[in-house]
Amino acid sequence: MIATLEYIFNVGILVGFLIPLVTILTGWFGGALGGGGADVDVDLDISADSSVDSGGVGGSIVPFNLKCLCFALVVFGALGRLTLNLMSTTLFAVLWLSVCFLLAALAYFGLYHLLIKRLKRSDPSALSFRDLRGRNATVTLPVSADRMGTISLLDKTGAAISFRAKIDPDLKRKMPEAIPTGEPVVITGVNMEKRLCYVSLPLNKFVRGGMEHTEQSQEK
Repeated sequence: MIATLEYIFNVGILVGFLIPLVTILTGWFGGALGGGGADVDVDLDISADSSVDSGGVGGSIVPFNLKCLCFALVVFGALGRLTLNLMSTTLFAVLWLSVCFLLAALAYFGLYHLLIKRLKRSDPSALSFRDLRGRNATVTLPVSADRMGTISLLDKTGAAISFRAKIDPDLKRKMPEAIPTGEPVVITGVNMEKRLCYVSLPLNKFVRGGMEHTEQSQEK
């Protein structure tokens, strides 16, 4: 039993440190390879915390935040490892695991309310999901009207942010079947519930691409 608990605590600590590390490395390598440096962590945070004042997604008290989750996992794992000798019996193990979960939850809530929420309110460069409409972006994974892809854009600080995207359904007849990686696009709308962006080609490419697509359809 002790070995199993030790394994669980080790996994919590490892995941809590590994997710931010992978996010950083993804941003570095993405930027070095010209992929726009898509930042998974930023994407999750901004899409989930797009409206701090409204109380989060669906009116929840604390929206999902990857940084807070990683911190809570580290707290849970560290507390468990430090007090592993107290879990000599099943009763003590269950009781102390409950305490560890409670303290980890408090760490999550505390970090979000005391730091993350205040930073988002005071950061004038932070993008809300509603601010995306009309902004230019670059396709990082192919986008179509039926299949979801991803787009990347820069915030005011120059940091790359990635979002899920589809071709605007109202424009799909005038657009190619899919927009390939690296193509510039314009965000024409957002779906707040699905955390999804709708995109179109820029005006100059939209007209040319739409005409070509229409001609090809007529030839078929």
